[in-house]
Amino acid sequence: MSKIFTRFRSTKVLVFPGQGRFDVNSLSSLTKHQKVPVVQSLLAQADETLPSLRLSEFITDPAIALAKKDIQLTSIQQPLLILTSYVTYHLLRAVKNDNILNDTDFLLGHSVGEISALVAQDSISFAAGLELAYQRGVLMERLVEETGKSFSMQALLFQPTHYKYITQILGELDVQVSNYNNYQQLVVSGEKLGLGQKIDQLKARIAKAGVWKTRVHSVDLGVKIPFHNPLLRPIEKELGHLFEKTVPVKRSLGVPMLSNLNGEMVAEVNTQVKNIVQVTSRPVQFLKCLETLASLDDEFEFLSFGDTTSKIIQKYFQDAQKLKNLQAKYSTKTVDDLLNE
Repeated sequence: MSKIFTRFRSTKVLVFPGQGRFDVNSLSSLTKHQKVPVVQSLLAQADETLPSLRLSEFITDPAIALAKKDIQLTSIQQPLLILTSYVTYHLLRAVKNDNILNDTDFLLGHSVGEISALVAQDSISFAAGLELAYQRGVLMERLVEETGKSFSMQALLFQPTHYKYITQILGELDVQVSNYNNYQQLVVSGEKLGLGQKIDQLKARIAKAGVWKTRVHSVDLGVKIPFHNPLLRPIEKELGHLFEKTVPVKRSLGVPMLSNLNGEMVAEVNTQVKNIVQVTSRPVQFLKCLETLASLDDEFEFLSFGDTTSKIIQKYFQDAQKLKNLQAKYSTKTVDDLLNE
């Protein structure tokens, strides 16, 4: 259902994070709210849905949980992201005594965050979202294990003025880009040894060309799954079947979403689900999502459930204002900012 925009209010966007380096501080921030009734109820539901994971321990006693379980394991982190996002969302509603979706124009998720966004607006039940995220992680882990190979994901950071130059060289080197985040950050994936060699080749070509002030800093994200890589295409069929068991047929989204697949606005649950399945083996076009929003030429308020996504958005608008003379005004907050007000 589309919203009517007026000059008297900002366009409000709720943003849900994806997998990467998990923000462990977010667990501690939730721990102090563990006695809130809605939090207790959701933790109990999570443990009932996925009893083998005991996800509640990451909130009730994160130090012990982190010592016992590998939070970077995809089959743990993905349902944990659903849990922490949904708990935080309901905690915010309880603290503010308000349904924040009533005042939200768009939802935007990063990778598995798209499932969180569907759960937040009840397009998928909380239990189904947890199960889907868990099964998605298991399918990925099983496929990678069957290859017998080691994979890596690296975030590449560089000057925004060289975005096109960097992406051109990556294409020539046949490097798989998994995330287009903003004008100064891409995430690439592939076999660990080969990917490292190609990143070295990228840096060598830049140095040889003597392009002024161009530097690429690479950061290992510490994950073993090459997310949004063609390697994962074989799991899409089974993932689609898992969604089909859960998603209502031909139902409109309560709040429109921007799709990671192509950056376009989506109003139907089934369309968004198909996009989520397809982007499993294709790049996350987060940059295109932000460009689509910016094309509205409005004033924006972003509320993010993760500090990383908040920073990605901030840097996009800062760069777009310099590179494209973007006039849109924006503000970004994290949910922690609101809870601590």
